[in-house]
Amino acid sequence: MLPLHCSFFVRYACALLLALGAGAAAPALAATPLLLAETRDENGALAPIRPENRKIIAYFERALHLQFEIRRYPLPRVIENVKAGEGLGFGMSKTSERLKVLAYSEAVMSDYIWLVVRDDANWDYTSLNDLKGKSVGIVRGIRFGDEIDSQRNRLFKVEEDQPQTSSRLKKLLSGRMDVLLFNSRLQNAKDLENELNGYLQDKNIRSDAQAKYHIRVLSKPFLADEIHFVTSLQGDTSLLEQINAAIIKGRKSGELPALIKLEH
Repeated sequence: MLPLHCSFFVRYACALLLALGAGAAAPALAATPLLLAETRDENGALAPIRPENRKIIAYFERALHLQFEIRRYPLPRVIENVKAGEGLGFGMSKTSERLKVLAYSEAVMSDYIWLVVRDDANWDYTSLNDLKGKSVGIVRGIRFGDEIDSQRNRLFKVEEDQPQTSSRLKKLLSGRMDVLLFNSRLQNAKDLENELNGYLQDKNIRSDAQAKYHIRVLSKPFLADEIHFVTSLQGDTSLLEQINAAIIKGRKSGELPALIKLEH
């Protein structure tokens, strides 16, 4: 019997060697746990993984000749479970605190963090100081680097959000916060603005008092947030090396940038 303390990578390799040593046929490839932060719809149901992320995950399955078992948790639990050795995480940005416990791949792509306001807001964004005194909606557990983290509840007040887009937009429209930070692969403010206003229209989630308001996305991105695979710093990091090789190969061939690019 394999020792329980073996990582899932080591346990699979041990099982394969034992089977081959016994003259048995190679077993089917074991699924590798891949932990993703969950998002939920306006009814609280788990929202599907974004199509572009599914394509990226499928690229790495092909490149690495493995199969991922997707496990979705709230973001703080993703970080804790990866730290404890449950599997790989995907969708993580770097902070100094996470770097103490997590090993990171090369950046796979960047998400853009946009500032979203009600359309009657009469200000724009040029620097972090423009958030002085404002209430800023940030999904619980999300971090945007040490410089921004150092200003939480100092320069600006954090309104901690659940990940449902509907509840976040309703809080913004009701005036419970001045601005929310919204991550998207979209690189143009107007594209995201149209998407969010279309969402409000399609889902019909505005109250009568909110119906006169629409969403405005400020023209300058708050930041570009690099996205990585991660694993426990205390575990086997060899798979990250293979992921890095697949990232470099995919960039050179153009296959990975083509998957990341969104058509609008």
